[in-house]
Amino acid sequence: MLLSKLTAEIIRRNTKKYDDMRIAKQTPPAGVSVEVYDYLPDGDSMHKLNVYRPKEVSGKLPVIVNIHGGAWVYGDKDLNKYYCMYLASKGFLVMGMSYRLMTAVTLKEQVQDVFASMCFLADNAERLGADTENVMLSGDSAGGHLASLAACIMRSPELAAVYGVKVPALSVKCLVMSHPVGQVHSVMLDKHLRPSRAGGAVQRIFDGILFGKERKKHEVYAHAAFTEYSAELTLPPTLLIGCERDVYVRHSQLLSRLFEDMVGEGRCPRFVFDYVPAAEETRKLRHVYNIVHYEWRESMRVNDLSLEFFRESMKWDGAE
Repeated sequence: MLLSKLTAEIIRRNTKKYDDMRIAKQTPPAGVSVEVYDYLPDGDSMHKLNVYRPKEVSGKLPVIVNIHGGAWVYGDKDLNKYYCMYLASKGFLVMGMSYRLMTAVTLKEQVQDVFASMCFLADNAERLGADTENVMLSGDSAGGHLASLAACIMRSPELAAVYGVKVPALSVKCLVMSHPVGQVHSVMLDKHLRPSRAGGAVQRIFDGILFGKERKKHEVYAHAAFTEYSAELTLPPTLLIGCERDVYVRHSQLLSRLFEDMVGEGRCPRFVFDYVPAAEETRKLRHVYNIVHYEWRESMRVNDLSLEFFRESMKWDGAE
């Protein structure tokens, strides 16, 4: 557990250094307002969320719920701020939350924070101008894992009970994942998309991060990987965003196979995998490029694609 805490601290320090340098060179998208709310009244600084809207636009807007990445140990509601502002500038209400980070909490408490923020959104939809009948659930990297897990929990009373969450009155019309890490019990995958035999030490570290000291005894351990929590469930239309140079590209490739099977089984009405091979790049694209460099032409292409996917998915009438 000590090694897990040390690893989490190294990830936080190194990632923040890179992010600070990057953000200092970027210009935020124009024409967007940002309001901050406490989604739980307990004084915890991580129980806050941002609501983004295009300025001078009134009335209800379709909603994008964005769950940031950061290896489950890093980030807050402002990590994806410019990305969220870009989406909002296109005519959407976007909500991005902070959630408590590991190793101070485990996966269960992190998911509870995500759902508490979505319940706040649903309960305050009228004053926020949120169209709760048209919601896109999105996330990148570890946030992609949390987004897909949230989508499944919303369709399974059993999963909701395991995680101890209240399901909000939101109609999720599509799921968008950018470079997600879905198989948390197999963070390192080999070229055959199977758990890597050489990744045992890395896996033990991440198990400690997500589940604590006695990881296999944790109540959500058996409901934490995509293949576990999605079993037999029907998911909404799903867009998966990936690229060949992504350090976790094998997770995207595995998820692509799984979703194609789900489409064939009638458990997902539509699936699109936007994958950029290295040979077709106009610049070197790496992990969550479309989130951290929203201003790149390549990022705007795929982010606009996600918005069009959402617009098309609003016609889907799948049951929650």
